[in-house]
Amino acid sequence: MSIKFKQYLLPTLLLILVACGTTHSPTYGPINEDVFQDVFLTSIGDQQQQILFYSRAIWYPNKNGFKFLPAGKKSHKGIIVCTDQGVYFTEWNTSGSYSTEFLAKYDQIEMLRHAANNLFGRVVIKKDHFNSFEILGIDGADLPNKEQTEIAYKIIQQQAES
Repeated sequence: MSIKFKQYLLPTLLLILVACGTTHSPTYGPINEDVFQDVFLTSIGDQQQQILFYSRAIWYPNKNGFKFLPAGKKSHKGIIVCTDQGVYFTEWNTSGSYSTEFLAKYDQIEMLRHAANNLFGRVVIKKDHFNSFEILGIDGADLPNKEQTEIAYKIIQQQAES
């Protein structure tokens, strides 16, 4: 290899890595960016919906509150989004969009409750079966955020009652 080639190889590789880099979280996507709402609405194919609340969350399918998660069942990290139409749980995918893993239109919610203990809470939605959501907040550690959980619950409750 020529000296000139070696001299430019490392800076060129670094420039390529920086140019290809993204601030999107590999798990949550662009939730902390101004483009989040547009990216989400494009992903669900409905630019007309109004986003009322969104947060990082953990979804526990087939789980009612804090009860034991059955063997073989997994939790999912993603984004919970409450729109004027319904509640979505989406996961960021490698194609640069969100894929909807759970959707409950407000008129489809059979039961809604706020399961809480001294440390944190979960929003429990029954649509065909129970689904529990642990709200983590927009940023920070992947720890439950009791205040954000209460906000999400109240928004879902208000929308489901109207």
